[in-house]
Parts: sequence; structure tokens; C-alpha cells
Amino acid sequence: MPEKTSVSATEELKNDTRFKFFRRIISAPYLLALLGLLLPLMNVSCAEKVIAEPSFYEVATGADLRETLKEPAKGYLLKMEKDNPKALDRFRTSMPEFPKLQPMPVLFGIVAALVLAAVFAWFTPLGSLTLGILAMCALWALLAQMGSICANIGMQVLQVEPGHGIYAASVLILIGTAMNLAAIIRPIVVEVKAKRAVKNAVGQ
Repeated sequence: MPEKTSVSATEELKNDTRFKFFRRIISAPYLLALLGLLLPLMNVSCAEKVIAEPSFYEVATGADLRETLKEPAKGYLLKMEKDNPKALDRFRTSMPEFPKLQPMPVLFGIVAALVLAAVFAWFTPLGSLTLGILAMCALWALLAQMGSICANIGMQVLQVEPGHGIYAASVLILIGTAMNLAAIIRPIVVEVKAKRAVKNAVGQ
């Protein structure tokens, strides 16, 4: 009797159209997080003045500081490159292509993780949840790495802070995480309630 009731509760949950719809829209936050990556990913400032707001794509493909930097930093760089090119050698010990940043194509793995998180949301909420969290951790690790790069080239005056892109993507990933947790927990709650109902019925 308990087993049949448990099975019927599981079948009822599978036939619940609202729960089915909920499972289908879990992928939405992860897909929207991809759009968030189109916004400025971080803010690079000097003396409290923002001098660059690179996007995820620019960091992944290797941004050219001659195009990415804002004035007056851009003017200083172009003047230095024209009048005293040897002054750039110090930076090239860490970044050989300076003033072009080293490409980081591995970052496209974050995009792949978000796409897979959206796909897995339809089949395995746990897998979707895991990939989403990994993608978010990788984003914040990237921010820390950019700060380390500035320190390594002797530019301690530069401050690297999260931009709208990393905040938007992180919030959307957290929403997807919460939805996945709900999709994981609800079947457990339904099963527990069904077992309690059977136990109470037998007790009576």
C-alpha cells in the first residue's frame, strides 16, 4: 500500500502542468545571463576615475588598450608608444603583446557552461545547478585574476572592480540556482508527504 501511494504521488507530480512549466523556464535565467555578459564586465579605474570598461568578449579575445582605454589614459598610452616606445618594455615582460592584452579563449568555457546549464535544466536540475555555480565562480575568479595582472605589471594604482555584466550574470545565475533547488526539493517533499499520509491512514 505505501509503495503504491508513493508511486501515485510521483506520477501526480509528473502530470502537474504547473511543475512542468516551472521546469521548462528554469533555463531562462541562464540564457539571460549570457546577455548579461554583453554588458561591461568590469571597471578599471585610476585615482577614482574609470579608464576602461571591458566586456567579456573583449577580455576573452584580447582587448587592445589603444581602443579600450578612455581619456586621458588613452592619450597617455598613445603618446608613450609614439615618443618613448622602450617604456613599454616593462609591461611586455608580463604581456608580450602589450598594449594588446593576452587573449583568454578559455573564458568561452563560461559561455559553454551557461548554455549547458540551460539545457540540463530540462533533464537534470542538479547538473544545471552545478554548471551554473561553476560559471559564476569562474567569472569572479576572472575578476581577481585581472586585478593580479595589474599588480604584476607594477600598476598598483589601478583598481579592478566588478561591472554591470558580472553583477547581472551572477544575479541571474543565483535565480537559476534557486529554481533548480526548488525543482530538486519539491519531489522529495511530495514523497515525504505521501508517506506520512499513508502512515497516518494505516495508523487509523
